[in-house]
Parts: sequence; C-alpha cells; structure tokens
Amino acid sequence: MVKAVLTDIEGTTTPISFVKDVLFPYSYENIQDFILKNKDNPLIIKILEDVKKVEGKELSLEEIIQTLKKWIEEDRKITPLKEIQGLIWEEGYKSGKLKGYVYPDAYEKLKQWYENAIKLYVYSSGSVKAQKLLFSNTNFGDLNYLFSGYFDTNIGNKKEPISYTKIAQSIGLNPDEILFLSDNPDEILAAAKAGMKVVRLVRPNDAEYIKDFPYPQVESFIQIDLTVL
Repeated sequence: MVKAVLTDIEGTTTPISFVKDVLFPYSYENIQDFILKNKDNPLIIKILEDVKKVEGKELSLEEIIQTLKKWIEEDRKITPLKEIQGLIWEEGYKSGKLKGYVYPDAYEKLKQWYENAIKLYVYSSGSVKAQKLLFSNTNFGDLNYLFSGYFDTNIGNKKEPISYTKIAQSIGLNPDEILFLSDNPDEILAAAKAGMKVVRLVRPNDAEYIKDFPYPQVESFIQIDLTVL
C-alpha cells in the first residue's frame, strides 16, 4: 500500500522548459552581480569555498564566477551551484520577476492525495530552498502546504539507489510504501532498485516513451492510481 509519494520537479510537476528557459538563464544573468554584492556574507563565502573544493584548487573570485557560469551551461548537478541558484531565484521571486509553474494535472492529483492523507515529498537536484520557492510562487498559489518534506543532492545522487534508501529511512516508511515519480529513467531504476514503487512521467514536450521499459510510464498524474500499484 502506498503511504507516501515522492516526486521530482523538472519534467514531472513542472515543464523542463521552465527550468531550462526561465530559471537557468535568470541565474546565469544575475550570478556575477549577486556574488559581488554578497561576497562578504558567510553563507556565500562557504558556497564559494565549496566551489574551490569541487575544483580541487585555489580560484580567484572571477574564476569562481566563471566556473559557476560554466556549470550552469553544462546543467551540472553540483550542490554549491544549486545552493547559490536557490538564493538568486529567491531574490527573483521576491521581486516578482519570477513565478513558478506547475502542471494542472500535477496540482489536482497532489491536492487529491494530500486530502486523502497521503504524505507528499519532493526530491530534486535543485536545492531545498529552490524547491520551496518554486512551490510557494505558482500558477495555483502557494503549494508548500501540500508537502511534508523536501530532499536535494545533500542526501545523495538521484541516480544512486542508496539515496532513496536514505529518504525512506528519513520519512520513516519502508521503501515499498513510497511511490517515486520522475521523468528520468535512471532515477526510476535507482528508486526501484531501492525497493520503491515507481512511475515514469512522459510529458509530450519533455520525454519519450521507452520501449520495453520495465516500469509504468504515463503522460499525466491523472493516469496514476495508487490502489493498483
């Protein structure tokens, strides 16, 4: 029996285009000014130091900025990048320059599950801060009330089964009591290997059906029935 749903964001609850064409360019365009403006903030200092650790060498401030820009271009799933992007997006949401988007079917089904006492969680490569910001500023208003918790790459790589084992332990449920939703086949396989139930989202503009994929694939949250999983 499914007692909790763990969902990805990009390509699952939210179009990939929103992340790729809105959020990423916004962070790229604003990252230099943001760092220069906040370079004495202890939180920013720690993030900059973490960039050096990832690169394994000493870097000037300009080199750190260029490294972060390069990581954005490469869509790297690196914790210090995700952390600073979350802070930049926070400014954008507060200023009204950014507004999150959630697919209507995702909103309707998540709301239905919430009302039926199914616990909902988010697992995304974007930082927890970025996740909360997106869901607090959507086309359906603030949706953070739906979720009982959030997970990012601090708990582990999304393509490694151990990450899902850790999430299950954190939630306090057996893996087979949790349904994981994602568009990424590697993430689906990792979660299944950890023992979770899985469904792959195949949004028409974001993904394609994989022939002979061993787990269910659907185009919409509406097609997901927890009672048959």
